[in-house]
Amino acid sequence: MSGLGADLDVIAAAGGYDDTDAVVEEAVRELLRRRPELRLSLAVEKYRTGTVSLNRGAELAGVSTESFKRELADRGIDREAGFLSESAREDRLETFRE
Repeated sequence: MSGLGADLDVIAAAGGYDDTDAVVEEAVRELLRRRPELRLSLAVEKYRTGTVSLNRGAELAGVSTESFKRELADRGIDREAGFLSESAREDRLETFRE
């Protein structure tokens, strides 16, 4: 065993953290700050699984929406345009008018 759990307990207590989850959260944030390629990969995966929108993915990745679109294309990830037909748009608008 590596003793990681015990180490996290000590760090949490010594560093004034609420719990070990707070230690891990800060560690991951720092890792993503130092390794932007991991930040981009995380954002791409969250987008691919539908966890975040295109704009939120770009924001998480720290890149423009256009750069994020290019990255998705480079990785072979299809994007749904999400455009509605005129009749579907009218139907949706009608529900707001009611």
